[in-house]
Amino acid sequence: MEHVSVWQRCKRGDKNAFRELYLENIDSLMAYGRKICSDADILQDAVHDLFVYIWEKRETLSDTDSAIKYLCVSLRRRLIKDMEKDHQVSQSDVLENHINYAETSPETQWMEKEEQTKSQQLLQEAMLKLPKRQQEALHLKYYENLPYEDICTIMEINYQSVRNLISRAVSDLRNYL
Repeated sequence: MEHVSVWQRCKRGDKNAFRELYLENIDSLMAYGRKICSDADILQDAVHDLFVYIWEKRETLSDTDSAIKYLCVSLRRRLIKDMEKDHQVSQSDVLENHINYAETSPETQWMEKEEQTKSQQLLQEAMLKLPKRQQEALHLKYYENLPYEDICTIMEINYQSVRNLISRAVSDLRNYL
């Protein structure tokens, strides 16, 4: 409920609410964006352009029950558009949802900073064996804690496809480990 209140206050022009929206979501958006785009400059520009757009169009933005869902959907679309412009991905790749997702994951970065244990290393190796779409779905479900319905919206696939992706990913991880 707090996130909905921040969104509403932001729409009314509350600069503190906008700042709060940015600070609460920037890390998650950057981590999610790295799943889609390996070019750090494109990603950073897209995230900042997204927040500029939100501030400039705040009065006309639709209401949402989940700010992070709205932001992830918007960022994903913006990144795809920017990568098409930069010729990093073709229109047919976008249509078939076979975007070349970045190899570096937030998990990898986090584990490199932390003291790694053997079990963490094994898990990381197993995650890298998964198809990129499964990695994206797992990230949204278990690292962003989003419900299946929000993941459907973000990934632009139906509910059963998301459930299947996550189920297969978990099963494959068990097999790898």
